[in-house]
Amino acid sequence: MTPITLTVPAAGNTAGVASFHQPGKYFLITAMTGPVRVLTNNGEEYDFSETGSGFGNDVSNVFGALTFYNDAGAPVVITFYVSLHPIKTPDVNVTSTVSVTTVLSNTLASCAVENEGQLQAASGAGGAAARFAAVGTYFRRAIIIAQKTLDRGANTGIVYIGNSAAHQSILLNPGDQYSIEADTGGKRDFGSWYVSADNAGDGVSVLYV
Repeated sequence: MTPITLTVPAAGNTAGVASFHQPGKYFLITAMTGPVRVLTNNGEEYDFSETGSGFGNDVSNVFGALTFYNDAGAPVVITFYVSLHPIKTPDVNVTSTVSVTTVLSNTLASCAVENEGQLQAASGAGGAAARFAAVGTYFRRAIIIAQKTLDRGANTGIVYIGNSAAHQSILLNPGDQYSIEADTGGKRDFGSWYVSADNAGDGVSVLYV
C-alpha cells in the first residue's frame, strides 16, 4: 500500500483547498504538520489534528474524492492512506513515539477505569437534522438509544441517524438501539453524526467511552 503526501495551501480570504481523487472506504493519516478538514464527495465532513486518525468501516459509503481544507495561515503537509479495505499495520507506518512505562495485565485489579460518558441529542426545528455534539467530541464506543431524554422519555415517532448532514440513513423506532465502534487504536467524532426525526424534539440518548 502506497502512502499519499499532499500539501494543502495556506488560507487566504477563504480556506486553502486541495483535492485527491481515488475510490475508497477507509482513510488514515500517518503524518501531518497541522489540522485539516476533510470532506468526501458523499458529503461527509471530518476534522483532523492528530497523526493516526481517520475514518471508515464496513458499512461506510464508497467515496471517489477527498477535499482538504486548511484554515491556517501556513501550508499543511499531510501523508495518508486511502483504501477500499481496512488499513491495518504492518501495511502502514504511523509516525509516533510510544513510551511503555507499565506492564499490562488483564486482572480486574490492574485494569484502568474507563472514562464513561452520556449525552442527549435532539432533532432540530421541525425534526431537522442536528449534530450529536460539537465537533471534537470524541469517543471509541457508543450505544445510541432512540429515546427523547436520558431518563427513558419515549420518542413520539421514528428518528434517523447518520454521519452526513444531508442524509441520515439509519432508521430507529422508539427504544431501538444502534452501536458504533472505532477501529483498534482509533476514535470517532460525535460532531460528524446527525439525528433527524419525524416529530420535532424526538432524539437519541448516547452512552459512550
